[in-house]
Amino acid sequence: MHVQLQDHPDELQRAYAIATPAARLRAIKQRLASAHAEMASTRLVTVVAAVEALARSLVVHSFGRPPQTAEMRHRQFRDLGPIELTEEVLRLRSAGRAALHFEGDTWSLFETAVRYRDLIVHECTYVGQDRMAHLLTAADDVLRGLIELAGLEGGPRTVG
Repeated sequence: MHVQLQDHPDELQRAYAIATPAARLRAIKQRLASAHAEMASTRLVTVVAAVEALARSLVVHSFGRPPQTAEMRHRQFRDLGPIELTEEVLRLRSAGRAALHFEGDTWSLFETAVRYRDLIVHECTYVGQDRMAHLLTAADDVLRGLIELAGLEGGPRTVG
């Protein structure tokens, strides 16, 4: 059992590396469907992770890159965060800079959401509900923007 537990993360990583963006979006939507019942801090971690996962998949599976090399490319990009990955998706699709691509304060609020996500995860803390609405909306807007840019099916709404 111990060996299986140790090997399982590598198996998951391989599966996510070769999964197409549409397949990743299906898994993301399943995870987001259960996020409504979580407290706001946990929802923020989930939504920012959703952006990160979809953006990574879009970079790995971008136009002209053969599917056989997806696992190798995934390793190249696995340590990049959601900001860098989203910017790379926009660059690869000639969509311009993130601050201009997303409306209003969306991008700057998303950058702040990523900072809060990192604090929640790495400092074992939570953030008060009063700060979450704008951050959740921005993260959701970035996720929906990636879905639209990639031409994937209609995306999940994570904010009521």
